[in-house]
This record gives sequence, structure tokens and C-alpha cells, in this order.
Amino acid sequence: MDDSIKGVILGHNQFFGISHLSSQRAAEREQKFRQPGQVVDIIRAAQEHGASGLMLSTHERVRAIADRIRSDSGLKDGMEVHVLLPYMAKYVRAANTVGILGMVSDIIGQSDWSSRLRLGLTSGKALLRGDHLEKLKALIDVEMLPFKGLNVKTVFLHNALTDLGVGLGMRDVFAFFCDYIKDRYGATPCLCTLSSSLVMRRLEAWDLCVPLMAPFNTIGYQMNPSRETCEADLAKYPCPVVAMSPLAAGAASPEVAAAYLRQMKFGSVVVGASSRAHVAHTFSLFGEALEA
Repeated sequence: MDDSIKGVILGHNQFFGISHLSSQRAAEREQKFRQPGQVVDIIRAAQEHGASGLMLSTHERVRAIADRIRSDSGLKDGMEVHVLLPYMAKYVRAANTVGILGMVSDIIGQSDWSSRLRLGLTSGKALLRGDHLEKLKALIDVEMLPFKGLNVKTVFLHNALTDLGVGLGMRDVFAFFCDYIKDRYGATPCLCTLSSSLVMRRLEAWDLCVPLMAPFNTIGYQMNPSRETCEADLAKYPCPVVAMSPLAAGAASPEVAAAYLRQMKFGSVVVGASSRAHVAHTFSLFGEALEA
């Protein structure tokens, strides 16, 4: 297991009003965690109950959360950060409102002057040359701005882009992403996917060993094309795989999910929690279930 990906990782969906089960629950979470202090309280609870780190996407509100973490030495030094980029909905909304160039300009405008200068030069050269990999480099740098100074251990590419890129056979893009994340940020490059079987097979064929985060649970929720196929390919995949959606959007109990994690010998799992009681119960079970 890659030592950058270990233990129970606190997920972020609840902080940004995301629920795959209920729009009402999503709205309730959106309201509950609108204030960064509420988010930090759950992060502290996760740390108290053995979480190794937390997952954070590049949502519009992540900067305020990152600022709170930076100001708390216990969280800044004690919690590893696993970045998921990009936050797709943000780009769709911004592009529809102010256009692509306006969107990039707004995001760069939130950074300090030295970062603005560097990103402006990088993105300008990319546009002039028509270099798609240089454009990707500039966009990664923009997305990583809120996490400056944090203990960033891994950077995950969003499942929408992973699955699209694999489907289109874009090996060079994945190789570039992996090299850039390692060289520029000293972090472990990883991929998130909802098509783990296809992605694992394709990466092996491309001779790319990249850690993955993918759904694994007892009912096969989001496991494409099937639970059986994903589990069979998992057994053969030579790189670390982080289990996500272990509770299957609430369809599986923490006890059942923990037994499954133990059975499958996972070394790490991402799970969300919206209350201290939820954290205390779930994280203790999952921590005991993970492979030593």
C-alpha cells in the first residue's frame, strides 16, 4: 500500500450539500455546513477518532475551509489532505455565466500576486502555442491554489475526466498528469473512477501503475459493470485502491460495510460523516477493519 494512502479518510460530499440518495438530505447538509466552523468541527472529530486525513474537492467554499485548517496547527500538521480535482459543476456554472476565459480569470484573481503572474504566463503561453498539455498544467495549478501550505498527500483526478480519458485512450494525458503532480507538488497522483474494472485493465495495458479510488460495497452500488467483475479485477490490480461509497449511499450499515472492508483486505477507505456521533461509530469500526 502506498504510504500516502492509508487508513480512514474523511470524505467531503456532506460538506458541499451532495447526496446521491436524497435531494432533501443534500439540501439539509448544504445548510448545515454552510459555515466553515461546522465543517472544521467534523474534521476535528474525525481526527480524534483516528482519521488519517480528509478528502477535499475544489468546490467554491473549499478556500474558507482550507484557511481554517491552516490557522489550526493541530489540523494543519496532523491531517493529511487528499485533493480531488476539478469540481466539475463549478466549471460548468462559471463557463455558462462568464465564459471560459472569464472563469479562469476569476479563479486566478483569488490568488496572491506571484501566483497570478506565474499562472498568467503559463496559461498565456499555452493558449498561444495551442499546447493542450500546457493548458492542463495551468488548470491544475489553478485548482491547487486553495491548498497551498497544507499537508497535501495525494491528488485525485475526478472520475468524470478519468472515465472519459480512459474511454478515449488518452494514455499520454494520464502519464503527464502523474508526472506533473509528482514533480510540481510532491504528491501521489491518483485517479477516481466509477468504472474501476475498465480503468484497471486499461492502465495495466498501458503499463501505468496509478492508485485508484473507486466504489466498493456489499450491494454493488456504482460498481460498473458489476460487483463480481470489479472484485475480480481488484484482486489482480498491482496498485493501491481506496474504497469509496462503502455505505452504498446509506443502503449498507457501518457494521456490514466494515465486515466487507475486512473481507476484501482494503488498506484505506473514504467515508463521509455529518455528525460527531456518526464519526465516532463509523470510524472506529472501519479503522479496526482495515488491513494492518
